[in-house]
Amino acid sequence: MNKIDKYTKRLIMVVFLLLLFGVVMVFSTSWPYSYRIKGNEIEITRKHVIFVAISILSMLLFSHINILKFRKQSPKIFIAVFLMGFLVLTPLGMNIYNARRWIKLGGFTFMPSDFMKIASIMMMAYVIDRYKNNFTFRNIFLKYFVIAAVSSISVMIQPDFSTTLIIIGTLTAMYVIAGMDKKVLLFSGMGIVLASAGVIYKLNSGYSRASRIQAFINPLKYRDSKSWQLIKSLFAITNGSILGVGLGNGRQKFTLSEAHNDFIFATIAEEFGFVGSVILIGVYIYLAYLGIMIARNVKNLYGQMVIFGITFSIGLQTLVNIGTATGTIPPTGVTLPFISYGGSSLVMTSIMIGIILGIVRHDTKGR
Repeated sequence: MNKIDKYTKRLIMVVFLLLLFGVVMVFSTSWPYSYRIKGNEIEITRKHVIFVAISILSMLLFSHINILKFRKQSPKIFIAVFLMGFLVLTPLGMNIYNARRWIKLGGFTFMPSDFMKIASIMMMAYVIDRYKNNFTFRNIFLKYFVIAAVSSISVMIQPDFSTTLIIIGTLTAMYVIAGMDKKVLLFSGMGIVLASAGVIYKLNSGYSRASRIQAFINPLKYRDSKSWQLIKSLFAITNGSILGVGLGNGRQKFTLSEAHNDFIFATIAEEFGFVGSVILIGVYIYLAYLGIMIARNVKNLYGQMVIFGITFSIGLQTLVNIGTATGTIPPTGVTLPFISYGGSSLVMTSIMIGIILGIVRHDTKGR
């Protein structure tokens, strides 16, 4: 067995382990809410199991698709996904929690921003691969900037600031790995400052977003209103102490409205304690390590950069979710990869893993 096969098999094992753990934690965190809303303790878990099954099938399907053949189609895919983002402004869009991030087609609901994550990665990988023999500031930076700007526009109209930052962070990481020069570092720093200023302005331009910032800055002041979720999350983490209260014995899930979704890490920390939380974070770090090692052993540059991008995207999403639960960043509405309850987010993250497997399968030069 060569190195890439070894890393790939371990990647599959880690993903399936996280999916299985996710089913257990979704049931542990959702049954009070499910009983209160649905009149059935297992209804939310039942739906989650269906999403997990769809995710596994999607992963298997994409593992047999040669994504390398779509290299030249990356710009068209990117434009199509960009235009799809505007569907949230049509009657197909759904307004949930003062944000139009979802599109409903028949009985299926999905977030266009999830598709933009992979489309922007493919587009950036295409640019890096195309100019690999002439990787200059003039050739690359403007295209990097346009990809980041177009991706941001598509996602910010929904608005989805957390996904915007994940996408920009992922694209920047890909650029750094590919060989960002000093000029780009300077311009990127200026761009990050301007983008941060824009995000802060937008966050304070609406009641819901301003409330999140205020709750983050002074959670105790708004503990009975805007900071309710954050305070309960911190209570859960504190209550978990070193070893936790035991699976199913957490108390804060009875009051956390997003205990099975955005704040699932808080219940994990409460029920498994500091030790369990560190182990879980270690699993995600190992997942990122496997992604990086697989990318390093892939010979096709386009495929290599796509894998790097996917790895960083999943890693950043994990950091954002845990940061939200621990109060280190404002609440964002980002799920914990492979564990949180979620439809399109879970499926799309699994598709990303399938794309990695597909690249490895068809990268014959790397075997």
